[in-house]
Amino acid sequence: MGTSVSARWVRTAAEVPESAVDGRHFSTTVGWSHGWEGVRTEHVADHRHLLLEGGPVAELVPYYLVSHSPLWEAYEADAGVGPIWSGPVVYSSSLYGEYGGAGGSTPDYIGTCVDLGLEQAARWEAEALIFGNLTPTEVDAWSAVRPGGTAVLVDRAYAAPIDGAGSPLPAMRRRVRQELLRQWRRAKDAGLRLRVLAGAEMLSVLDEFTDLAMAAAEKHGINIYGKDIFENLVSAPGAVLLVAEHDGRMAAAFLCFLHRRRFSMWTGGIDYSNLRELKSYAFLVYESMTYAAAHGAEIIDPGRGNFVYKQRHGFQGTDLWALVYPTAPRPALREALLRMSEGIHGYITRSLRHDELVEL
Repeated sequence: MGTSVSARWVRTAAEVPESAVDGRHFSTTVGWSHGWEGVRTEHVADHRHLLLEGGPVAELVPYYLVSHSPLWEAYEADAGVGPIWSGPVVYSSSLYGEYGGAGGSTPDYIGTCVDLGLEQAARWEAEALIFGNLTPTEVDAWSAVRPGGTAVLVDRAYAAPIDGAGSPLPAMRRRVRQELLRQWRRAKDAGLRLRVLAGAEMLSVLDEFTDLAMAAAEKHGINIYGKDIFENLVSAPGAVLLVAEHDGRMAAAFLCFLHRRRFSMWTGGIDYSNLRELKSYAFLVYESMTYAAAHGAEIIDPGRGNFVYKQRHGFQGTDLWALVYPTAPRPALREALLRMSEGIHGYITRSLRHDELVEL
């Protein structure tokens, strides 16, 4: 660790003012980090945060002791591998956050995150320390500083700049744009309307949203959500729920975050009983982009999964990796992780071969 770097453990992110650090992503803000402390769907048994200062910016790096992660389990299922872990592990930050790399501004920060994180993971008697959702560039940077980790492909996220010229949409083929607009108009004609809820305004509809989000997750494999996740994130910076309503009921909704001019459509729920009739997914995609452009966003981030749909609509994919550092020698672990990575690569490749237009 460089002499200019100051590292201090804090018991809860609530001890750190939001203005004291500049999270690079919505999921590395103080508000998100504090919110995730209370999550139990992903079994957060304990938590600590490392406040790093002395680099270009101050950063708060979360460490969550997790006894079971439904999202990691879903990735194992996608990869076609059995359970990797027999005990708790430490995530920094949660895999649910889409992007990670907190503490990655400088080599000194990276080294500090790994070294002190491994010490804390060992105190917790965890099997490994996992830095989740790193881009390929971040994996290279972290591995150059601390080469003891195994890189595991876990997912692919998508993003694109807003096209401009008066349009809220990213650049896409004319035919695709026209089809999206056609479906949006049909949805409007069918009576869909947008309702925007920010912060605590979301609480009254979270039961309904949770049901739809769980149904969407189960449709694609394993439910990874619970109401506690959404309750704990309503106060995170830039949190907003965009709801497609029909006859006073929620037909679809996206939980989104606007942070640093990037609008992230983090997760969604769909009522599949009227999806084809109402075109609620296309309606909400278009309305989300319009909302983002109107509120100063420059980048639209529709999140992970649903690869074919997002590529067709002009979004560029970035592979997301988990960098796994074991806390004790385990000869078979690296081989198991590499099999998982190969399995995820195959899963993404097969998904992209589908020709039909997938709706969530």
